[in-house]
Amino acid sequence: MTTFDDTGMFELSQEFPGEPAPPRRARGAVVFVVAAALVVAGVVWLLAVRGSDEAEAGQMTVELLARPAEPTDEVAASVVDETGIDPTSARFAVRTAAGQHYAALRWDGDLCLVVVPDGDVPRVACVAPSTKAVVSLSGADGTRVRLGADEAPAPDADEGWRAAGSNVWVLDAPAAG
Repeated sequence: MTTFDDTGMFELSQEFPGEPAPPRRARGAVVFVVAAALVVAGVVWLLAVRGSDEAEAGQMTVELLARPAEPTDEVAASVVDETGIDPTSARFAVRTAAGQHYAALRWDGDLCLVVVPDGDVPRVACVAPSTKAVVSLSGADGTRVRLGADEAPAPDADEGWRAAGSNVWVLDAPAAG
């Protein structure tokens, strides 16, 4: 039986004296670093573009809430405790037979409409912040108050809604009878 020794067969190479060996490891490391940098730059760019679009597109604005606070905007501590609103954001919106209505924000940014009835427990309705956010509350007599963000569509005047200030509309109770 004849054996063949293959150790070193794949290590044969032509070497010329005075010529440096090609830096294979260094070239591979450079290619890897450049590729990794391109991937990181691409991810950072995508996150920056996505973040700026969301910030511009999802920015809710409510003219009523942007005005400076006045003494009529103050809500009692009990109202804050019951509703969970940020008291510094509360702005008086309108008074109806159901009570005083306030526009406000919750600490998480939700848009809220608060009604404080005379001698009764306050009620609140909130919606997630969006450019077209709309929230409404109904009184016991059927009166409805609607609060909307600046870009929210106005309710249909043909249905009886009337403007009661910036971002606020009222639908009076139906006539008895």
